[in-house]
Amino acid sequence: MKVLATPLLIPALLLLAACQPPSGDNSTAELILPPTEDAQPWTDVPVQDDPERFHFAIVSDRTGAARPGVFAGAMPKINLLEPAFVVSVGDLIEGYTDNQAQLDREWNEIESFVDQLDAPFFYTPGNHDMNNEVMANTWAQRFGPSYYHFLYKDVLFVVLNSELFGMVGSPDIPVPGPWKQSEQMHFIAQVLTQHPSPRWTIVLLHQPLWDTPEIDEDWLRVEELLGRRNYTVFAGHYHQYNLVQRNDRKFITLATTGGGSGLRGAAYGEFDQVAWVTMSEEGPQVANLVLDGILPDDVSGNTLRASLGDISSGLKVPVTLASTEQFAGGRQVVQISNPGDSPMTLSPGISRTSDFSISGLMPLTVAPGERVELPLTLSVPEPVSYRDLSPAAIDWTVTTTIGERPVQFVHRMPVLPLTRHTIRPVTTALTIDGDLTDWPALRFSVDRQGDILSREFDPEDLSFTFDVMADASFLYIAVDVVDDDVRHDPTKMPRVQDNIVLTVDPRGEAERERSMGIGEAVLGGDMAKIVMTMLTPGPAAEDKLLGFLADTNAVLKRSVLKTDTGYRAELAVPLSFVDERAGGAWQEVRIAVSVYDLDSGDLSPSTLHWQPYRYGDAAMPGSHRFVRQP
Repeated sequence: MKVLATPLLIPALLLLAACQPPSGDNSTAELILPPTEDAQPWTDVPVQDDPERFHFAIVSDRTGAARPGVFAGAMPKINLLEPAFVVSVGDLIEGYTDNQAQLDREWNEIESFVDQLDAPFFYTPGNHDMNNEVMANTWAQRFGPSYYHFLYKDVLFVVLNSELFGMVGSPDIPVPGPWKQSEQMHFIAQVLTQHPSPRWTIVLLHQPLWDTPEIDEDWLRVEELLGRRNYTVFAGHYHQYNLVQRNDRKFITLATTGGGSGLRGAAYGEFDQVAWVTMSEEGPQVANLVLDGILPDDVSGNTLRASLGDISSGLKVPVTLASTEQFAGGRQVVQISNPGDSPMTLSPGISRTSDFSISGLMPLTVAPGERVELPLTLSVPEPVSYRDLSPAAIDWTVTTTIGERPVQFVHRMPVLPLTRHTIRPVTTALTIDGDLTDWPALRFSVDRQGDILSREFDPEDLSFTFDVMADASFLYIAVDVVDDDVRHDPTKMPRVQDNIVLTVDPRGEAERERSMGIGEAVLGGDMAKIVMTMLTPGPAAEDKLLGFLADTNAVLKRSVLKTDTGYRAELAVPLSFVDERAGGAWQEVRIAVSVYDLDSGDLSPSTLHWQPYRYGDAAMPGSHRFVRQP
């Protein structure tokens, strides 16, 4: 069998022809700046335009429980980066077969993905690509050598076949086929001798042969041959990113590009990636680009966002209000409409549990223009007050096509049994002083986040109770906040420090239930049409953006009192003012209670809501309902 030293020069020649600019085209334009007398609005850092500087990308394991679409989707993302070329560290097909027809199908699929690239692609064999003689011969027929080298801008790239050191299933046996390990070792020694002092050497192979209980002797010999030259080694195989220092050099094991992974995140080294390598004077600078973070310029736009909004609006739970105070179980119906021109598949999962259980969820496919109803059963071990329920959340993974663009997104839906809460009649005269001893026990206790898109709170960090009463002249609201770190600054606006936000909306049902974002509510004037106030533990600066608060506060009676455990607040709203906002006598009102919490070290406050935030992306029609006693 002939040694593959001579054919190994071919990839280098092909790469140079594909990647080198024409002669005389290596010059870079100078940065021309206008003269300034003293200071200048730019830094003196040199422009990164060294003609010897270049970038290349490395893709990692696609197979070993491949997740469809990840590797193929990475190809157009790599094109956005415009690398000089792309290299692999192996495991591109599922393999582990000697069925030639199956191997041809798998390699044809991979080559169709690689054909999307606008840059040269260099193959490296992995154990899924080559683990028997049929697979080795298939590789040789399709790609020629299984180990080779190439040069680019005085950087030496050495691609090795780790399966010749020993197959994964049989570490003492090299993969059978056209090549022998002794020939690969001769090749390594020969190439490193022929190129003793490139500015850097990059070694690529599949198995991280240094990361085993007993390191292969041939690999230790490779490290000896590399000697004191500048080099970096890249591998894959373990589906977990890892960086180690050996011989004062970096040995990097990459994560996945679609291979099986728990995807537990960077701390575990489990993520889908492309390694983006910049060759600089100091050596390779590696940036691990998570595929979810590489997006084209048309990632979103008005048309797409409008379509997604239409789809999300078509997923809803019609308002059903109970007439009792105790929830003993029941049904809710999810209505799903497909406003698009393509079928829409939905896969549900419960992302937030509550005091009740949900049954009846199932995957669905909804045809264009179709509307389906999915009945859900909500159950509890024993009856519980509606006041004590917090929302559960269903995450609907929606897959469809908008125009010609495949789209997948998650729509989070709150599920919460609702009733109308009564406004208590005042039986003892109330004094608005923040002292709640003249109130009966407050009925509503909030120690868990009521908005499914806002962060959870530890009850020891923040909780509150509240209640609502009325007499012939005023609507009263009392709130008792338990906060382990009350922050108050009289020089700052209420919304950037601890405060209680109360909104009372007595308008007609269509207006008070209309969904909108906070920006539209403020800038569009909707928030100015209701009764809203913010109560801080002490005086606060005026909020210029929410200028209408000053006019509203002038009509209200308000008081806040600090306590050993936090602070308490009372609010009295003249019924005449409520009638004015309602446009006449009112019977039902929407009252939202939220508490802003700014702890030491926080840059901005978080918010604990009683029920889903009415100006949020998971607002819930029918929530926050209070009814006036006859």
